[in-house]
Amino acid sequence: MTDQAGSQQESGLTGARPMSTMAAGEPPMADAAVATSPSFNRRRRGVLGGAVLVAVGVTYLLPTLGIPDATSYLFLALGGAFAAAYLTGFSPYVYLVPAAILISFGTGLLIPGWLGLPPDTVAPLFLASLTVGLAAVFVIRPQRRWPLVPAAIFGLVTLAEVFRIADVIPEGLQPLFVPLILIGVGGYLILAPRL
Repeated sequence: MTDQAGSQQESGLTGARPMSTMAAGEPPMADAAVATSPSFNRRRRGVLGGAVLVAVGVTYLLPTLGIPDATSYLFLALGGAFAAAYLTGFSPYVYLVPAAILISFGTGLLIPGWLGLPPDTVAPLFLASLTVGLAAVFVIRPQRRWPLVPAAIFGLVTLAEVFRIADVIPEGLQPLFVPLILIGVGGYLILAPRL
């Protein structure tokens, strides 16, 4: 009897009836607080994993439908997966940042093609979209100010590109600029104290 009660407590079912008082096949009853807790809510647990798989699947389906730039849509789809996890969960900040960055990344890659813009507008538009995405994180969660730092960097580089003020990033380092910023933001999310 104590083993059954102990196993019920380990499973998080506090307030459950002893097994001897339950009808055969009847599941243990939990109190209302445990039944509504995030760890007990199984419906929300697989949102991110499921959404990522759907995003990747849809992206691989796009070329078969004749849609160009399918890999660029992967960023939008993955950002949507993180946005779904953010919205359906209890708004964990750690999902908001990748959602905003991936959606703005994909948007920055796709807008020039959608609008038929000239090639010299691609880089500034891409950097501007990352600026907007990071600024949106701050607007949604203003108590977190750190996204303003990479947003400011992207914004200044965008302005320098648009107005041809200066080559802020040497030509040989330009392919490394965005990946290094994204790796830095990702590293911050991994190593930072609880977000």
